[in-house]
Amino acid sequence: MQKFYFSKVLGAGFIIAVIMLTNSCVSHPPKYDTQAFGAIGTEADMYVFAPVYGNEPLLQTVLTAFVPEKTAAQYLDRTSALYIGAEYGAVPSVTVISTGSYPTSLGDLLFSKKDGWEKHKATALNNTSYYSSAVADILMRERTAFMLLGTEQRNTAAFLQHIADPHPPIFPPRFQALPESGSIGEIGLYTRSGSLLITAMLGLDGVDLPIRSIELYLKKNIDSVYQCSAAFEAVDARSALVIRLLLSRSMAGEFSVQGSSVFVENADITEKELIKLLQGVFAAYHF
Repeated sequence: MQKFYFSKVLGAGFIIAVIMLTNSCVSHPPKYDTQAFGAIGTEADMYVFAPVYGNEPLLQTVLTAFVPEKTAAQYLDRTSALYIGAEYGAVPSVTVISTGSYPTSLGDLLFSKKDGWEKHKATALNNTSYYSSAVADILMRERTAFMLLGTEQRNTAAFLQHIADPHPPIFPPRFQALPESGSIGEIGLYTRSGSLLITAMLGLDGVDLPIRSIELYLKKNIDSVYQCSAAFEAVDARSALVIRLLLSRSMAGEFSVQGSSVFVENADITEKELIKLLQGVFAAYHF
């Protein structure tokens, strides 16, 4: 599998987005774009919806692993929500759709050739301009920024086609409802490739656990503590019992099993623990 380092690429991607940012901020509470995931498409292995409002400290902490604190704060000030899709196939890539307020008229100044950018026209988007570098493609609209992060082998044509002809994925009801309901502060993650994620959560590198899909939801409770709820779909009922046992040994919460599914409720996780978990997920997906 061809790999690229997530920190380098994500850092570059957010630097790209943040360069555009002046002092203006989006208004809160935000209005989410219910169609944004359509520009990611149906083939991603993992989807994340992360509203900025209510999660600024967590998101800023994550971003400052890659960019300066001031830069991360400016980016979040202009952004209301992040819609993320990750693919970890032969050519791993991450698509980030962010909604907010962006200075589209400054594109040529911000993405100059001397800084390694090339300006192109997207025929699939009526010759709309976009910019490419060694690790990213970016297209800006006034209220939405589209980024594809990956190696030079990333599929830019498919990225642009998804923007031109979006196909919203079919999600579980709760995940689907997050951006549609305008729920304030709740982060959602959904993956149909659950084995990689759960092995990262449990610290079991290289172990192939019998998991089909995972839904994970996080909402800030008090101070720096998030309340976590999750649903793990195992391949069968016996596997679900094994997954429940493994989870109960690594996290505190209320566990139940229904058929082949394991449900977790009221599991508290600190920001520090959550950041460590995210780093494990990035590593598991070879980013």
